Amino acid sequence: MNKEYLIQIEKYLKGKRLSLVVFAEVYDHFVMQISQSMDKNGISFQEAFVNVKLNWEYELEMVKADIFSFRKVARIEKRILQTRFKKVIWSSLLFSLLVGLTFFVSEELFFYTEILVLLTFISILMYNFIGKKMSFREYQQLGFHPLLLRNILLAVLVFPVAGYFFKTFEFWKPIVNQLIILYSVAVQIQLLYLRAKKINVLLS
Repeated sequence: MNKEYLIQIEKYLKGKRLSLVVFAEVYDHFVMQISQSMDKNGISFQEAFVNVKLNWEYELEMVKADIFSFRKVARIEKRILQTRFKKVIWSSLLFSLLVGLTFFVSEELFFYTEILVLLTFISILMYNFIGKKMSFREYQQLGFHPLLLRNILLAVLVFPVAGYFFKTFEFWKPIVNQLIILYSVAVQIQLLYLRAKKINVLLS
């Protein structure tokens, strides 16, 4: 496996726009599988390369990253992203509900908790800007992130429907709006944190 072969593998995989971690893992698999195929079957690099590409065709097929996203990623990347998104969604829901419970304990405690969450968001955002881990353009794109678009859909469709059926559910109550905002901010905090850690969350 000479340098020229390794460059061909690298160039092919870079065309799949994989994140650094996934790229490194898939690259290692490609090199190993091609080398083994060449040694075991006594075939040329190009033959082995084609065979391995065919074996990985499904995993490396470019598909939509999310139902609310126009970006395409490799299928293997999509699965990782979806798992990551589910963790962000559930942790944000749990967090916003727990914070919401403080409202029934003390409205003042609820207010200060909201302030603390907002300060956390601003701090992480500034860290990303100052550390040049995110551009202002990328931050603008954050507003159209699939997880936040789901939040908008939830607010626009699910809550009014629930209110219609249960009659007593008042969507425009301040506490309901604040919980939706808290959920949205919790999602953004996690996305910014993962971005700072250079973990792929479709922010670039």
